[in-house]
Amino acid sequence: MSPHIPSILASSSVPVRPIRTSPQSLCRVLCCLLAAACLLPASGLAEKKNKAPTTKTVTGQVQDSTEKTLGGAEVTLKDLQTGKALAIYADANGQYQFTDLNPHHDYEIQAKYKGLASETRQVTTFDTRWKVVINLTIPPPSS
Repeated sequence: MSPHIPSILASSSVPVRPIRTSPQSLCRVLCCLLAAACLLPASGLAEKKNKAPTTKTVTGQVQDSTEKTLGGAEVTLKDLQTGKALAIYADANGQYQFTDLNPHHDYEIQAKYKGLASETRQVTTFDTRWKVVINLTIPPPSS
């Protein structure tokens, strides 16, 4: 029995020969392995994409009573559990967005523009949507 051949192969009557491969077939095998390795991360991304979100997003638009968008309006979001408030400015199209919100907290949201304020709106834990759209309307100045 040869010290380099495992005992199972040494006792068999099948001759053991080294496998000889051409450079082309070796290249094909390496290309297949590389392609498989490239597909693995892509399948992981698909799994992440299908996972349910763990945070809530509130987005919307600030507009006046004629539905004209109000870029630069201040939008304030207040966490009712912690009392913390976060204020941002709507973009040029009146769009705003708050992300990474705790879905187990309640929030109040309001917009202000040139001394006028929208009504305060609620985002509650009873709303099970992960992306909540709330458009805020600034009323016209009272005469």
